[in-house]
Amino acid sequence: MLTRLVIASNNSHKTAEMVDYLQTLGVTAINYRELHDQIAFPAETTDDMAENAQVKATTIHALLPDEYILADDSAMFIPAIPDHFGVTTMREFQAHQLRGDAEINAYVLAQLPDGADRTAYLQADFVVITPTGQRYFSQARGGVTLALEPRGGRNGLDELMVTENGQTLAEIDIPDRVNYAHRGRAAIDMLAQLRSAGELAN
Repeated sequence: MLTRLVIASNNSHKTAEMVDYLQTLGVTAINYRELHDQIAFPAETTDDMAENAQVKATTIHALLPDEYILADDSAMFIPAIPDHFGVTTMREFQAHQLRGDAEINAYVLAQLPDGADRTAYLQADFVVITPTGQRYFSQARGGVTLALEPRGGRNGLDELMVTENGQTLAEIDIPDRVNYAHRGRAAIDMLAQLRSAGELAN
């Protein structure tokens, strides 16, 4: 029976966000680096988020086989500019040597031509591997349009993603944000699957 999730990530910001969402949902989570020295993950694909998450989860499961391992891959999608972002969102930012939320958000807004459709969303693909090797998958989106300017003053791309309630993700406080954010929604779906399968107590 699951008592905690171990997050397969070297990204401390992402880990902290996922821990907050899971705590809101009643589940404890820690980063794998609390149990094992940091490792370098295999290179990610450029076209399959679920596969990227699965590789990370599989890598840490091999090191910590008695734990429930959670990994994710997340990205931003703006359909009006399909040559930008997507599965390689972070690699695009790195290629342009963007540093900090302000630079990243300014770059994103500059790519969208005037008058273009502002439909946009963040997507998260989650994978959990259990101690018995069972695998569970969830996918969710957060945000529906791109804001005209950053709003909320925190959480990077969350400042740009306007949700169904008219606020950006960064303007919504936890615990409400868990119901709108891509990782929050993916966590809700994942925990529902684990409860249904008897891996997690009701």
